[in-house]
Amino acid sequence: MHVSGIPLDLHWFLQLIFTSFIVLFGLLHLVKNTASRYFVVDGNFEQEGSEAADEMLAVSGNGDACAVCRNSGKKICSGCKRVRYCSQTCQRKHWQTGHKTKCEEFKLFGHKTKCEEFKLFGDLNSKPSVTTDPGRRASSCRGKYSTAVSLVSGGGTCNILQQPKKVLFPYDEFVNFFNWDKPGFPPCGLLNCGNSCFANVVLQCLGSTRPLMAFLLERGHRRECRRNDWCFLCELQNHVERASQSLHPFPPINILSRLPNIGGNLGYGKQEDAHEFMSKIDFTFNGPVGPIDEASVGESYPFSLVVGHPITKFILFQVICSKCNKISNRYENMMDLTVEIQGDAASLEDCLEQFTVKEWLHGENMYKCDGCDDYVKAWKRLTIHRAPNILTIALKRFQSGRFGKLNKRVTFPETLDLGPYMCEEGDGADLYRLYAVVVHVDMLNASFFGHYICFTKDFGGNWYRIDDCKVVFPSL
Repeated sequence: MHVSGIPLDLHWFLQLIFTSFIVLFGLLHLVKNTASRYFVVDGNFEQEGSEAADEMLAVSGNGDACAVCRNSGKKICSGCKRVRYCSQTCQRKHWQTGHKTKCEEFKLFGHKTKCEEFKLFGDLNSKPSVTTDPGRRASSCRGKYSTAVSLVSGGGTCNILQQPKKVLFPYDEFVNFFNWDKPGFPPCGLLNCGNSCFANVVLQCLGSTRPLMAFLLERGHRRECRRNDWCFLCELQNHVERASQSLHPFPPINILSRLPNIGGNLGYGKQEDAHEFMSKIDFTFNGPVGPIDEASVGESYPFSLVVGHPITKFILFQVICSKCNKISNRYENMMDLTVEIQGDAASLEDCLEQFTVKEWLHGENMYKCDGCDDYVKAWKRLTIHRAPNILTIALKRFQSGRFGKLNKRVTFPETLDLGPYMCEEGDGADLYRLYAVVVHVDMLNASFFGHYICFTKDFGGNWYRIDDCKVVFPSL
């Protein structure tokens, strides 16, 4: 019995494979372009928002140039996302000159990655403790604006907070804004002006921040503003006044058109990150921490005082040498807390516990001890030294070397006690109540596709789900 096979035309077969490849490539390109109309693409790797970021930006110079040879650099440092390299050889040279240390510090204190969600917590206490000194908040490990109070005890480096020459924003005035008894207003939808959902959600969260709204609507900023150029706080006041009176969604075009004034990398119509936008606002309008001198305070200083009084969080970076037991303490300012989702972490408390867990420095990661004048094994730990009244927490849903977004389920409480993560045992004053959540909705688990929505709570305790111009009650 003879079975005749179908003759195979090699030319036709190769042509079929080539045609299929072209069709598949075209479909993928079509899906990407279609999705970009509805989802925000985070293509901006040039994050910044700290002194370390500015230092590395100065090193890199041209944003597309290799940090070593100045040729075109197509590779981006996976740690800090700030510098570029043209080859692994240049990367190794740069790391040997000290970038590895700066990169680690930047990831700890200043690095904001894409695909993050951040939560805003307001102080739970309806009547925060007020002492006789304006600007002081009851807590065991603070000492805010005190007279030459040391922030460290025992050995190690020491930072002193001196008495300010002038109290620009008394704490009891902040308490009055915090306890503002006006009913407020339901959120007003904001029109998407083209990849502007990242800004819409941040503006909605700011609109749910009680002391900020009380300051803008009751006291205002325009009358006392002395800036000659564009002022974000003045524009924000115009925005909230319109939102409180408008019955229909409107575009926040006056803020979107000034994005370069808020942050150098931000631009109208570009695909941006909500966390970076919030960080730019904090960084641009943040006043000095420590000794407050009238000459060094910017015109928009009230913004930082109202939103984050005290201005920023002090993070205690403590290292204990295993050889001479010398304790080295360093304090860093943070606009928010960026915590990673590692291992078995399934809740926000687990992530904060990992953030403050002790780390054993050994091997290639040994610590250079000033007391021993040598590289030694040591314990390192991060804790929160000073907590703000308005707390922002970002969940880092991106890991270096891993493709895609970390879509692991992480629960978070409506009431958060920050005491266990402070440098010393708290006194119960560091309780926060959740009032706003920003959510990044991804597509196909991709880290570069997404759309931002938010959930906010009004001053009456009602929750809303806000998707640009759509404002509905959520099914919680």
